[in-house]
Amino acid sequence: ARASSILIEGHMQQHIVCHRRLSGASATGRFRRVALLLLLGVDNRWMAAALPPPAPTMRLIGAGLPNTGTQSLAVALQELGFEPCHGVDFWLNTTLRDAWSKHVFEGGPIDAAVRSLLDAGFDSNLDAPTMFAWRGMVDMFPDAKVVLTVRDTGEKWYDSITKKMRHPTGMIEFSMKWIAWYSKLDYIGWWRFLDRCQRKIGCSFREQQTLELQQRCIQSYEEHVDIVKRTVPADRLLVFNVKQGWAPLCKFLGLPVPDRPFPKRDITKGLTRDVFKDLFEEKYQANFRPLLVLCLITLFGGRLGVVYAGVCADYMLAPVT
Repeated sequence: ARASSILIEGHMQQHIVCHRRLSGASATGRFRRVALLLLLGVDNRWMAAALPPPAPTMRLIGAGLPNTGTQSLAVALQELGFEPCHGVDFWLNTTLRDAWSKHVFEGGPIDAAVRSLLDAGFDSNLDAPTMFAWRGMVDMFPDAKVVLTVRDTGEKWYDSITKKMRHPTGMIEFSMKWIAWYSKLDYIGWWRFLDRCQRKIGCSFREQQTLELQQRCIQSYEEHVDIVKRTVPADRLLVFNVKQGWAPLCKFLGLPVPDRPFPKRDITKGLTRDVFKDLFEEKYQANFRPLLVLCLITLFGGRLGVVYAGVCADYMLAPVT
C-alpha cells in the first residue's frame, strides 16, 4: 500500500509540474505538454510490452587466430550464456560455409556473412573464417566486446597448428569420410575450405614445411596480434590466454566467475567418442561403436566386407530417436 501511495504521489507531482508549465504557453506548447501529460498516465510496463523485440546482434567478436584456445573459449562462453560460432560449425553447416567463403575469399559483402550468423542464432564468433572479418564487425557492432586469443609465443602457436591442419590419413581419414558421406557433408569441400583459410592466415600446411614457411607463418601470427592490439580501443579489447582462466574473461564481460574449472577442449587431439558426441549431439551417440566396427569390416573385409557393410549400414547407423 505504501509503495502504491508513493507511486501515485510521484505521478501527481509530475502532473502538477506539467499543469504549471501550461500556463502562459503558446498553443503549440500547450498541445505538446498535454500530450506529455497523457503519456505520464500510461503504465511503463504496457509501453515496454508494445515495443518490438531487440534486433539480434553480435555481443562478442573473436579476433584470435585458430589454435589459440578458441575451442576452450567457445565452451566457456556457452557456460556464460553466449552462443558462439566456432570454426568447427562450418563443417556441419554448409550454408554458413558458403556465405563466409563468398565474403572472405571472394570479396563479397560482409553484411550477408554476418546475417548468416545472426539468422543461425549466434551472438559471438571465434576461429576462422569469421575472425578474418574482425575489423568489419568491430565497426558494425560498436557495443560488442572483442577478445583476442593468443598463445605464449608464435613458435608455440606454430607447433600446435601444424599438428591440427595436416590432412588426416589412415583410419582417421576413412572414418571422417564415412561419416561425411552418411551425413551428406561435403568432405572434399571442407578440406578445400580449410586450405583456403590457411593461405589467408599466411601458412600452407599441405606443403612440406621448410624453415622459410615456418618463419613466414609465425610472422603472420605476430603481425595479426599486433594489428588487432593497435586497432581495437583498449576499453573494448581483451588479450586473452586461456591459461589465465575465468577471472580476466569474466571481469572483462562484467559477469560472475563460475565455481568450476575453466574448460579445456581440443577436438584435434584425436577423433574420440566425446568429439563425435559434440559434433552430432545425440543423433549418433548410441551408434558410435557400431560405426567403428562398420569401418573396420569395410577396411579389412575385402569385397565381402564392403557388401556386408552396405547391407548393415542403415540398420547400424539409424539415428537415435
